[in-house]
Amino acid sequence: MSGRVLRFPSGRLSSDQAERAAERIFATPFDERAEKKRTLHLEDPETLLTLCGVLRDRMGSSPSSVHDEAEFLYRFLESPKREIGLFDERDYFLGETALIAGAACRYLSRREESWIWFDRSEASFRHTMNAAADLSRLGYQRLAERFEERQIGLVLELLPPLIASFERLGMAEDALKCRFLEGLAFLESDQPLDAVRVFETICERAEALGSRKLLAEAFVNLTQAHGMLGEADAAINASSRAIPLLRELGNQISLAKVQWGLGMLLRESDEIPQAIAAFRGAQAEFNALGLRADIAALSLVIADLLLDQGHDAEALQEIAAALPVIDELKMAPEGMAALSLLRESARRQEVNRAALRELHGYFPQPDA
Repeated sequence: MSGRVLRFPSGRLSSDQAERAAERIFATPFDERAEKKRTLHLEDPETLLTLCGVLRDRMGSSPSSVHDEAEFLYRFLESPKREIGLFDERDYFLGETALIAGAACRYLSRREESWIWFDRSEASFRHTMNAAADLSRLGYQRLAERFEERQIGLVLELLPPLIASFERLGMAEDALKCRFLEGLAFLESDQPLDAVRVFETICERAEALGSRKLLAEAFVNLTQAHGMLGEADAAINASSRAIPLLRELGNQISLAKVQWGLGMLLRESDEIPQAIAAFRGAQAEFNALGLRADIAALSLVIADLLLDQGHDAEALQEIAAALPVIDELKMAPEGMAALSLLRESARRQEVNRAALRELHGYFPQPDA
């Protein structure tokens, strides 16, 4: 992990032993783990470090189960107070499991929960010896959440000092991750050419760092940007670079977002039936992952395209499916007026097209 050095007493598990212990833990039901804590090595720092690494790697394929596992670990460490390692390990792992749980909530659009988890993470990280690095990683997750809440100006204001912090700490990959938010901000500001420039730079630096994960995610976002520009060859090339890497990494979320990007390209090319099919394919992937906010956002896009095809009844079905999710998850607080107009028109079995387009314009493009 970037910037992290743990001090373990001698006689602890080796890395191979910790990995085997992690698999045994995941295979054991939650309610049986505490009583088997010694045989499962649940209080061993090396095991906990391995568990956190596995959960971060699984974020793109199963955010719901990642949240549940991270919450279990946090609760296990929190009470009763357990002695972990010799130094700051307990505070570190409380902070880390809370950070992972909060990031999973962010993926799942459970925003209020994510902020609570981030506060818990900060409360523990402040007591670690490596607090600057740990709190900087937390700062990135908070900015990513603010981006999804469409606080674009604040994100752009706070990005430079966060990047500088990572660079001072020698955390090059984390500094590069921050550039993703910059590129996504350009997409949200309808500046796809600037977004292409940023993501192409990220591709070059990720390749130089040997980070296949960041490289794959950069190609996903390039697919989105080129799709917005209607640049078919460039979008298809970026997606063809992304897909093998994403499959290798098991990142199902970003694979679905590639389909979203290709749907955008087809829409810009006026290939409406094919665009609808691509968006529905992305919805099916998001449904398998439990990402209800992305499903709802795509329903509004599909509804708009169905209206272009004269399929008003199908469009109303998409809107009817999306509205309760948008309400429940508070997806567009700044779009309440448009939401009310759309809800009222749907109640009358009509569609207020202006309200529909205004509302789905409030949702951010899929980010990696």
